[in-house]
Amino acid sequence: MKTASVREVRNQFNKISKWLEDGETVQILKRGKPVGRIVPEQNRQSLLGAMEGTGTIPDDMESPIDLEWEAAK
Repeated sequence: MKTASVREVRNQFNKISKWLEDGETVQILKRGKPVGRIVPEQNRQSLLGAMEGTGTIPDDMESPIDLEWEAAK
């Protein structure tokens, strides 16, 4: 994790944004103490498609199952 002071974030944001583009999280310091973090944006497209093709859907999802419940008695 990279660190930057509040002044560096204000005056050198181009440098900070390059760190973010490289996937680095940046911890913001004020007088040497952490006050926040800037995290890189995750690629939403890759998150949505991450599980593609891993699940199965039964052929007939609406057919009744052969199971008697205690509450039905």
